[in-house]
Formats: sequence, C-alpha cells, structure tokens
Amino acid sequence: MFRRLASGLPRDPVFPDTLAGLGYFINDKDEIRSIDNPKAYFKFFITKNDRHNCVQRESMNGVIRELVAQRLEYLGLEKIRLPLGIEESEPHVPIFVSSNLNDKKRVVILFYEHTQDLGIFAHRIIGGKGGIDQGSAVNFVKYIQAQVTSPGNVESPGVILANLGQLRWWRQRKKAVTQTTWFALPQKSSVEAPYRIDPIKNTVPGNRTTEEHVNYVFDHVVEKLVDPKAKLDVIGVSDGAIQVSIFLEKHENFRKWGERVAAFASVATWYHAHEIKNIDFADWFMDRGRVYILSSEPAGTFLADHKGRKYVPAYGCPVFSLGEPYYAESMLPKGYKTIIDWFQEVGLNPEYTNPAFERFDVGEDDEEEEKPLEGGVELNRTEEIKDDEETKTANCNLKAGEETKVEGPKGVENTKPGEETS
Repeated sequence: MFRRLASGLPRDPVFPDTLAGLGYFINDKDEIRSIDNPKAYFKFFITKNDRHNCVQRESMNGVIRELVAQRLEYLGLEKIRLPLGIEESEPHVPIFVSSNLNDKKRVVILFYEHTQDLGIFAHRIIGGKGGIDQGSAVNFVKYIQAQVTSPGNVESPGVILANLGQLRWWRQRKKAVTQTTWFALPQKSSVEAPYRIDPIKNTVPGNRTTEEHVNYVFDHVVEKLVDPKAKLDVIGVSDGAIQVSIFLEKHENFRKWGERVAAFASVATWYHAHEIKNIDFADWFMDRGRVYILSSEPAGTFLADHKGRKYVPAYGCPVFSLGEPYYAESMLPKGYKTIIDWFQEVGLNPEYTNPAFERFDVGEDDEEEEKPLEGGVELNRTEEIKDDEETKTANCNLKAGEETKVEGPKGVENTKPGEETS
C-alpha cells in the first residue's frame, strides 16, 4: 500500500496582492481591464483547478477592498471596530460611519448582503461593466452626501455601512473575513480541506450572526454614536432586509425605535406579510415601508400594493422595481437613487405616509390581475392581522415563502477538518 507524504502534495497557489501584479489596470471608465487585452474584464477561470481560481479571485478581491476603503475614507467615512472600544488585535467586525456622525440629524443605515465584504455591492459590476464606484458603496455614499437633512437643515445625512458579511474571525491574521474569503485562506497544500470554523474562536462576540450584528448596530452603535433626536432611514438587502424586519417586528424593539426610524427600504427580501404579528409594526410598515424586488420594469415602477397581485406576493407595504431583473446583488447599485430620493421625500415631510398607488396594465384580465401570487396573503391594514385563525390558515398554505428562505453562511464540517490556529 502506498501513501503520499505531505511534502509531496501540490503547493497552495500564491498570487500577487497588487492590481498590476495580477495583470490588470483601471481604465478611464473606472473599470478593471486586462493589461494584455484592454478589452477584457477580470477573468476568473484562469485554469481548470478550482483552488487556483478561487485563490486568484481572493487576491483580486483583496485589492478591490483596499481601493474601495480608500475611496470611502476620502469621502469622509471612517472605519470603526465592533464591539465598540475593542483593540485591533482582538476579535472585531469593521464598519464604516460618517466621521461627524454625532452631529447628523438624519442618518442612512445600510445592512447589505451577508455574502459581501464591507463596502462591496457586486463584483460582477466592479470587475465588469460599470466599474468600481458603481459596484461598491462609493457612488451610493456620494449621492447621500448630495442630499439635505430636512427643510431647515441643508447638511447632508450621515451614513452607517453595517457589515453582515465579514463575521468570520481569522485568528492568524487577526482580521474579519467573509465565508468566501475563509474558503480561500492559505493552506499547507492546494488539496487541504477548508479550516473548521469554531463557533466561539472564529466569530466576534455580540456579532456572531447577522441577527446579532443588526441588534448590535441598533442597540450600541446608533445608541452611543448617533444623536438621540436624529431620524433613521434604513436599507436592508437580502438577509439584511430579513434581519431588520425581524428586529423591528419585535414589540420591545418597535416601541423603542418605531418613532426614530423614518423609513425602511426592504430590498430583495423574502419576508412576507403573513409573518408580521406585531400590529403596530404592520401599520407603520404600511405607511413608512417599501419593498423592492427583481423586475424588468424601470426603476421606481410601482408593482403591487400591500396585498400583492399576480406574480407578486403580499409584503405588507407597496412594492416597487429597481430596474434589475436577474441578480439581487445588482439591485442597489442600479437603483440606489430611487431609494435615496424616496428617503429625501420622507425627510422633507415629517407627516409623510405612503400615498395610495394604483397600477393599470393594458390588456390584462382584471380578475387575474387582482389575484395575488400563491404564497402571498392579503392584508388590508391592522384589523386583518388580528385574526390569528386566518393567519394560521395562511401559514399552512404558504409553501412558496418557506422554500425560498435562505440561511446565513455556516461552518463547513469536513471528514477530518483542520482548525484554524492563531
């Protein structure tokens, strides 16, 4: 019987940590292009070996993270560590906040997808058509800084960029990473299994899950760093939208934050109306909430009311398009102006409530048009949520919502996993 010694295993690939070293440059359109072929974008499949491809992508992602961080800091944002006051060498999660956050009377908080690095929206845009600023939070922050806080305050709103993605703690390099980065960490050889994730050692206290991170941002970051009288405009994307919805739907949280959150934009969510049990939150969400889903309709197009309609489930508030039909990660880069413009409208009117929208589709059967998508439950307003029996019946029939539920990243258990060591 033969065995292969560790010294005979193929070496783990190593790639340069600079854009030029990887063979790319940034053109005048802010797009990453190949030095050898300026018409070509970033190429992931450089070999048939998946380990080599993933490590190369991680090297590129590391360069992009640095570029985006530098540009955000140039716009006046600063990186802080959570838990607040923690040392840099201790387990922490970084977030970006406006440097003068405490002076702001209106703050926009973004809870983005749990799969992306801090400040990154879509690598398919950063590494392809569109460029770095469009595919990251740079243009998003620039547009917020071009707005005014309220009719009597011409200062721009503050910004908080939460970090639902980098919740894994890499002890060796003492930095927070995403699940994607974790799989590309340096190994002894290119055929090693990924490091086992210790639920305590490789996570950050108070921010071990996306749910804990959302709670921490509200209960600690906003509580301690934001003016108590400042209004909050909240954007949640994908899992970020789910966790914010769950957080605000809790009675104790809504009693505390309901008056401060001026508007909530829920993007690419799968949190439906039948899941709302808090009557006060349901009534508020009807007036101050909007859901944005994948759609080929132009950005800002009204798709359905709180009851839903054909092909659109009931979300409990008006539903709109952001002009992206395929990829959830491309929704905010393409439609952030639509959301920020709505926040501006809310900020300029303290008594704002969602107006009554109506959609007309020429040539559609009216009877079919009024029928919500199977999986959506019709909710008129407060009184319909009180009927527990109706809600339970709806839950039994609601299979579509359960099937589309996506869990956050979990540790990968291998046959003989190796633990990541400090």
